[in-house]
Amino acid sequence: MVSIIGILLAVALLIYTCYKGIPAVIVAPMVSILVLITSGLDIASGMSGAYMEGMAGFIQKYFLTMFTGAIFGAMMGDSGAAKSIGLKFGRIARKFPGKEKLMALWSLAALSFILGYGGVSVFVAFFTVIAVAKEMFEELDVPWRLYGVNILGAGVLALTMAPGSPSVNNVIAGEALGTNAMAAPMLGIIGCLIAIFLASIYFNWEIRQVEKNHEGFLPTGAEIAKVQLKVADDDFQEMNIITCLIPSIVLIVTLNVFKQPVYIAATFGIIVGYVVYWKRMSAKIETFKRGAMQSINSVCTASMVIAFGSVVGVTSGFALICSALGRIPGPGEFQVVVAVNIAAGVAGSSAGGLTIALNALADRFIGPLSEGGLAMNPQVVHRIATICSGGLDSLPSNGTIINELTQARLPHRVGYRPMGVCSVVIPLIVAICLSIIAQFGIV
Repeated sequence: MVSIIGILLAVALLIYTCYKGIPAVIVAPMVSILVLITSGLDIASGMSGAYMEGMAGFIQKYFLTMFTGAIFGAMMGDSGAAKSIGLKFGRIARKFPGKEKLMALWSLAALSFILGYGGVSVFVAFFTVIAVAKEMFEELDVPWRLYGVNILGAGVLALTMAPGSPSVNNVIAGEALGTNAMAAPMLGIIGCLIAIFLASIYFNWEIRQVEKNHEGFLPTGAEIAKVQLKVADDDFQEMNIITCLIPSIVLIVTLNVFKQPVYIAATFGIIVGYVVYWKRMSAKIETFKRGAMQSINSVCTASMVIAFGSVVGVTSGFALICSALGRIPGPGEFQVVVAVNIAAGVAGSSAGGLTIALNALADRFIGPLSEGGLAMNPQVVHRIATICSGGLDSLPSNGTIINELTQARLPHRVGYRPMGVCSVVIPLIVAICLSIIAQFGIV
């Protein structure tokens, strides 16, 4: 019990310090030590073992992806491609008089979804999305604090809800349950529609607050304005949409048609982008260097938070939490909602929580009644579990959330609310709704 209290206290401290603006790279090792102490584990071996293994494992798995993704994003920014896309989205938004700022939010979520559903990793997508969002929000004078709505596209709809998505969460659930990415297509589509409906309510509420308080791009966009897009406005020449999208098209085709790893696909996108935009980039080496430095900061921040989750994973408290997941009462669909959300929340990772929950409980969920199972439809378990993996994982202590807000130059207290609503509240409501709908036999 002391170990569980230590885990909960550590997570609470990490969330609190994030809101206070204390860097996660400082806090993550400290709360990891707290977890080790309250679990009765040796600090030295725990930090040199579980913590460093978790950190090294993340770097080994994602460094190349984030390295190439950051350079890709910097290239899209400095070449003017992102600005051109942002201006085009801005013109589309202006076709809805009085609704320009609202349409900017939907345009950002749509762009994020297209990239995510196209197979572009969240670790790559947000570098491009930030560059486009900065230009569009500045053009339409939308408060930069609302940047986080982009997570609805790649981090919610494409990652967990949309059937057929090549997301890692779909792969994990498919391997555990013997299903595929198209599992429970009707539930997935219904989930997307509910999420869009709820997001519409929230987006409209935010825009009403913006208009009531007369908010603009500044002051929350002051810091991002200093680091994104070095192209001077006085001699900027807007590109046509095809030219803007050539590197992204190359990336997506290489990833999905030629089945290459994300970092290979991003590398091809970078090469093609440098060729296409060569004359437009006055500081080619500086662009590459800036992207590389951004990636190092991103990897360092994310890996140190993920390592905290690795420390939690070796404690007795975490083992107790996992064993308790199998004793959740109620209908099977409800059990899936609770079990996966708890696992994802404690692990601080959608993929990690989904893996933990399904490894422990897949046989219970889909096993025959004669063997003590719940005999649930594997497709239903797949879709509800995948959606739930994207719920409590996105608390402020989540490594990806911390990383993206850091790159967007937004402190948690300013920029987290859109992310929290879109990636915690909405997925939870959707999962509960689908757990009820599934009981009527809809798959």
